[in-house]
Amino acid sequence: MHPILLKLGPLTVYSYGMMVALAFLAGIFLSTYLAKKNGIIPERIFDLAIIVLVSSIIGARAFYVLEFWTDFTANPISAFYITEGGMVFFGGVAFAIIAILIWSRINKIPALKLLDAIAPATALGYAIGRIGCFLRGCCYGVETGLPWGVKFPDVCGVRHPTQIYASLAGLLIMAILIFMFSKKKFDGQIFSSGLMLYSIYRFLIEFIRVNQKYLFTLSEAQWGSIMIFLIGAGLYYYFRKKS
Repeated sequence: MHPILLKLGPLTVYSYGMMVALAFLAGIFLSTYLAKKNGIIPERIFDLAIIVLVSSIIGARAFYVLEFWTDFTANPISAFYITEGGMVFFGGVAFAIIAILIWSRINKIPALKLLDAIAPATALGYAIGRIGCFLRGCCYGVETGLPWGVKFPDVCGVRHPTQIYASLAGLLIMAILIFMFSKKKFDGQIFSSGLMLYSIYRFLIEFIRVNQKYLFTLSEAQWGSIMIFLIGAGLYYYFRKKS
């Protein structure tokens, strides 16, 4: 693992923070391209980008700290060390969607067209961000005897590289959404489909990922995935019927 990419004097460049930054840059450029195809002035995406960046980081970190609050009782200030890793994707997406809805309403831009353009870019950003998790050595899976298993520092046994699985899943979801975008039939189709695809992937991968299990031996992320899938399916049906 390489949690630290390089050190330049007093400046330390963390691999997780670097990959998150690259994820946002890649997401911005892809969403700009898709926004233009959706009738939105590309420059407006750049205006929105900083708002989405800040809101998603706050949401993702807040959800992580709430989920693993016992890890921060000894040193509460460490809750703000976002460059060292520790974010929850659900939280980042939730805060980002709220910010997008508010911004689109203020600027009188169709929210669904905007969300459709951002959904594939979010999947791309997720794929890149999970590489940061791999380099940091977090979010690993259960023990495995498969030849591509990885030995993570300070972790017993050889583990499933679930970060790599997640990255590949993100790229696949992005490809599916872009294909759907080219044949889009109604506004909100790509966004709601993205919610369903992500929730399916996340529900399945949790079976081989190290996470605390709760009711019916399902993890918190799996229960969240069920909720997200139902929301996505409901929105898909509503948007299609409305169109």
